[in-house]
Amino acid sequence: MVVICIVAAIAYGAIERPWETKPTTVAVEVMKSGPFTQVLAVNGRVAARESVPVRSSVSGQAMEVMAEEGDVIAENDTLVVLDTAQPKSVVEQAQAALEAGMVRQAQAQATFDRAVALGDNAPRSSREDAELALAAATNEVARLHAALDQAKSQLDQYTVRAPLDGVVLSRSIDRGQLVDPQAELFQIADLTDLLVETDVDELYSSRITDGLPALLKPVGETVARKGSVVFAAPRVDPATGGRAIKIAFDEPVDLPVGLTVNANVIVSETPNALTVPRGAIVNDGAESHVLVLENGKATNRQVTFSDWPADRVIVTEGLEEGDAVIVDPTGIADGQSVVAQ
Repeated sequence: MVVICIVAAIAYGAIERPWETKPTTVAVEVMKSGPFTQVLAVNGRVAARESVPVRSSVSGQAMEVMAEEGDVIAENDTLVVLDTAQPKSVVEQAQAALEAGMVRQAQAQATFDRAVALGDNAPRSSREDAELALAAATNEVARLHAALDQAKSQLDQYTVRAPLDGVVLSRSIDRGQLVDPQAELFQIADLTDLLVETDVDELYSSRITDGLPALLKPVGETVARKGSVVFAAPRVDPATGGRAIKIAFDEPVDLPVGLTVNANVIVSETPNALTVPRGAIVNDGAESHVLVLENGKATNRQVTFSDWPADRVIVTEGLEEGDAVIVDPTGIADGQSVVAQ
């Protein structure tokens, strides 16, 4: 029995050689060029391309509210009628003043006509006075016409109308409520033309331009819809560090405004690129490197890559096809003995 144990120990030592340091087993990826797409993933919300807040031009009490949230309305439809007692009295006064002015104008016209008819039988001064009086009466009528038009225009402002065809998204006014010109009464939008509003981090904002294709997946749907960037703000918001963009759907959609949409903006498509997992890159201050399996050892290889918020990045310098990159360099030192698993 003792002999058997001794033989087994000798065999184990010959095979396993426990006194020697064993190479660390690592996962590697052999570099190979291929097509690669850089995609910027952002979350946005459905919005109408044309959306307008509705406010009143004047203060007053709401006597009638003619629209509800969700109503389909046409341009110039009446939304709210305010108390018109005061502006109506102004119109009536202006109308009465105009009628009185027109009577005076008719009288001045008759006096002037008589002076002209008398010819040389009437004093020249009388004819001139009649002419001046007629001109003054005519000017006064013109002024009163303008005052009446202004009063009617003011009265018209006590009726709040829809500025466009669309759907009432929100309503914040009730009958009897006092209306202030600063208060938003309705939000109206044209839901026939929807897009996605979002913003991108300033780190990647310079890569976003009009016309870039995108894949849009509204929450609750499993199939992405095609779209394209139609607007990129000319500035980055200093408060948020984001650049606002808008992405239009290629085909008309029927979605609720405010719905979350997962958007993948296709920034570039490279037919032949070397890529590595982001986790394979080690950042040492201003430089970056990967560990490559060479001759049984992990070897530092300085690399330059196109940084992008994705699981894989394009390496532009430092690697070639066929290089075996260690996928997870954690705990692996330069020169350490390693073996691919």
